[in-house]
Amino acid sequence: MPMVIDDTDSEQQMLVQWCMSAQVFSDPDLRQAIRRIHSIDDDEGMKEIHPVIEATNASMSPFSLELRSAMDQTSGVRMWALVNTNADPISIGATPYTATELVTLKTLVDGVFTEEQGNYSLSLHDALRLATKRGGTRAEIESLIRRFTNDGWLALDEGFVVLGARSIIELQSYFNVGFADYIRLCSLCKEMATSGVVCVECMEAVHPYCANRVTEANGGQLSCPQCNRHIGQPRRFGPGERGVPHVLDGGTKEESEEPATQSIKKLRIEDSSDED
Repeated sequence: MPMVIDDTDSEQQMLVQWCMSAQVFSDPDLRQAIRRIHSIDDDEGMKEIHPVIEATNASMSPFSLELRSAMDQTSGVRMWALVNTNADPISIGATPYTATELVTLKTLVDGVFTEEQGNYSLSLHDALRLATKRGGTRAEIESLIRRFTNDGWLALDEGFVVLGARSIIELQSYFNVGFADYIRLCSLCKEMATSGVVCVECMEAVHPYCANRVTEANGGQLSCPQCNRHIGQPRRFGPGERGVPHVLDGGTKEESEEPATQSIKKLRIEDSSDED
């Protein structure tokens, strides 16, 4: 039987305040907060948290706020964030930043998402070079990247700048509108995939976590959830991988690329010229 909680305004307000303070939080952390705020001692009562989420979202709807989640692509842990559903999510969600810092954040997010090899990542060197073209010293940009990382917008993965959990959760509408050709969905869980494997037969993507689930279920062999064919040598994408370049609609790839991607290419050409 689903859990039913008699929410009071004060309890909902406490939960919203906790979410705003935490910014990005895991499913276990959210459950712990709900147990504490609603004084739930019985763990059996926490099998289903959707009634609490639905009641909280209903109370926040007039303020264009909503709790949304996305699965961590490697661990499978669900991550949550409080999202502003109105207007530009970067401008609204990143209120602690100045206008110049927001431009830097947008430049880095766009550059990561449109990286030409389809790995949704930039080396720290490329990220710094791209961002400093917009203004600021290398030291200032490095400091900003640390702030963006601490706030969950970006993350660092073995020397690569990637999207943080907050970007993946909050910027879905932004990516859908401006970067539809760059979006990959996991064939198993149907959530956005910025790392994983691609089936060479049907070109469907699978998260690392979902690929492990399929492999375990098939006795150690990876099969595509979409076409059911065995994936013997999957094409991998993600930080440090060879990558799977995007196939873009309309025009040639060079003509269709976003400005951030073309800037990265230009930077690499400039680097090669400097070495010569």
